[in-house]
Amino acid sequence: MSEASLWQRLLPLALGAAVSPLLLLGQLAQLTAPGSTGRALGRGAAYLLGTLLVVLVWSGCGGWIAARLPARQPGPDPVAAVLELMLALALVCLTVRIVCRLGPDNGPEPAALVRSPSLLRAWLQGLSLMAANITSLVLFLPASQDVGRSGLPLPQQGLAWLGLDAITLLPAWLTLLLVVLSGPVGAESLRRLGGWVSSHRRAIDGGVAAAFALVLLGRGLAEL
Repeated sequence: MSEASLWQRLLPLALGAAVSPLLLLGQLAQLTAPGSTGRALGRGAAYLLGTLLVVLVWSGCGGWIAARLPARQPGPDPVAAVLELMLALALVCLTVRIVCRLGPDNGPEPAALVRSPSLLRAWLQGLSLMAANITSLVLFLPASQDVGRSGLPLPQQGLAWLGLDAITLLPAWLTLLLVVLSGPVGAESLRRLGGWVSSHRRAIDGGVAAAFALVLLGRGLAEL
């Protein structure tokens, strides 16, 4: 697989993994909690480190599995087909679960999103929210096997892993960066964004799961 082909396959899945309302709302909870701006940024950084740890574990597991699979060859790829079709089925089940969930989107706030002044608590919230982010994991896995089975030299694979991890964590680090660069104005804009995301959380989750179930289904069938 060429480097261009790898990125062409990688980017859609990485962007899909990044569309995580809970991950975004968790970071907004850290940045908008009572306290000084410096304290808020500290909580945001601790939260980011928690999410990063989980994604690094995903990367390690994905790389370990991919290293034990045959390298990707031109033409049909039954290994990728089976993985992508299985994950498409998982996303279909997840979509059905989200659609059938009772209660409005603006119901009680999840316990993991409760604001806390503790840096340790912010780190644990990042850890728990990322670990429970099933949609992101399901999209991360086929992207990781694309990287691990690409057959590219290690520097190109390392760059692809870095890009995959950074894009997956976009809601956690980009919001923090926006607050650093824009100050109170950016924080107020993010509060409004958080309100909109919170009220449409289920629709976003269900839409992402359904859309990428179709993407993985199409990719899996094309590999046969």
